[in-house]
Amino acid sequence: MSPTILMAAPNGARKTRSDHPNLPVTVPQIIDEAIACQKAGAAMAHLHVRDQDQQHVLDAGLYTEVLSGIKESIGSDLLVQITTEAVGRFSPQEQANCVKSVKPEAVSVALKEMMPAGDEAYGSEFYHWAQETSVHVQHILYDVKDFNRFLHLSKKGLIPAAQPSLLFVLGRYASDNLGKVEELAPFLKIKQDPETLNLGPWFVCAFGHDEARCASEAIAQGGHARVGFENNSHLKSGKEAISTAEIIAQTREDVLAMGKTIATAQEARKLLGIT
Repeated sequence: MSPTILMAAPNGARKTRSDHPNLPVTVPQIIDEAIACQKAGAAMAHLHVRDQDQQHVLDAGLYTEVLSGIKESIGSDLLVQITTEAVGRFSPQEQANCVKSVKPEAVSVALKEMMPAGDEAYGSEFYHWAQETSVHVQHILYDVKDFNRFLHLSKKGLIPAAQPSLLFVLGRYASDNLGKVEELAPFLKIKQDPETLNLGPWFVCAFGHDEARCASEAIAQGGHARVGFENNSHLKSGKEAISTAEIIAQTREDVLAMGKTIATAQEARKLLGIT
């Protein structure tokens, strides 16, 4: 049985300290929270960086500071994934330029943002660059349409098809569209189809108070989980969490209660094919 990868998402692109006083927004805060999440059981951290106004930015310098600070403190004991989230502002070229400047171990990329319909050439070049440069890409898929398009582009060779890692998103930022467990089944139906490509490890993230239930269902189905303040700041009890590290600790206990084991960063790299 493969160990379960827990990925912490402590800040995201949209929330600020007005949403939660402990949301990490400065470089030192992000570093400290990432390390706390690792100590609580996270093998990976999905991190955003912010400017002085707490706004999400694709800033290679800030990302490099965060990566260096984490490495100086805990070495390679945390696999850090940066993001290219566009938030309606950043073009595919701006997204790619940030990653090419940082050259992180891992990055999450939304298919619909990097390869908008009808404009696929630049995104294809980026995905092949990442494979050649050994930057691990996790593909963010928001719905079944996204998933089918990803498979189509992979079969055409526009996206490298070597056991890609996927993130299935349940729900959206809008308060009236929270993630539900039932949203996972359509993704898994496609994934389990014999005609589907040989896919790598898959993860789930879910917006709102059902995050823990969605994560548990994904883990029970053989998947992995991304949890934290980016999508939800409440514990299963309904109490607001102090930090994403507290949510990671809760998820860790759920995994252990299932009789599964928790992946270390080194085990996560092996499962994801990161050398």
